[in-house]
Amino acid sequence: MLSLEGKGLSSSLSQFGVVEWRMDELVHEWRHEGRVITFTWVGERPVNPRRVYAFAFTAAGMLLVGDGVQPLYWLPGGGVETGETPAEAFARELAEEAAATIIATAYLGAQRVDDPQAETEYQGFFWCRVELAETFTPELEVKKRLLVPPERFLDTLFWGRDDPKAELLLEKALSLNAAMIWP
Repeated sequence: MLSLEGKGLSSSLSQFGVVEWRMDELVHEWRHEGRVITFTWVGERPVNPRRVYAFAFTAAGMLLVGDGVQPLYWLPGGGVETGETPAEAFARELAEEAAATIIATAYLGAQRVDDPQAETEYQGFFWCRVELAETFTPELEVKKRLLVPPERFLDTLFWGRDDPKAELLLEKALSLNAAMIWP
């Protein structure tokens, strides 16, 4: 059985459906609506992401968002619009989806998404420290924001236990967060 022992992760890869492990890549297949979508971790190499996502920390916990209908929560983030940089999209998405303002941010890395029904795209992941507005007015698909302690994050994130990159990214985000000095 493949394992990430010694790589900073303690999970067994097979339980997550990982089909391949390489020194610099994690590859995960997701069967969805009759097709297989492949997510390949490409690390910190520079890419031009079409989508950006936040591992967002507040003083009270880690931020996830949801639609208020299903018991599913996901990372705040979304698409990079025409003429927008990934950093601008990242700030806009956090403001729209969670009424959050970024205090500090760092790039965690990216994954390539190969979907047989769409073009290959990259998704960027970022650590950030945010402040939440006291008032949250739901917009678009997000109707609820939720703060969770880091030890519950993977169980609350809808893909947190299905894709081993969730644990990898969480560990990277927690390391960055611990290295920061907060008032």
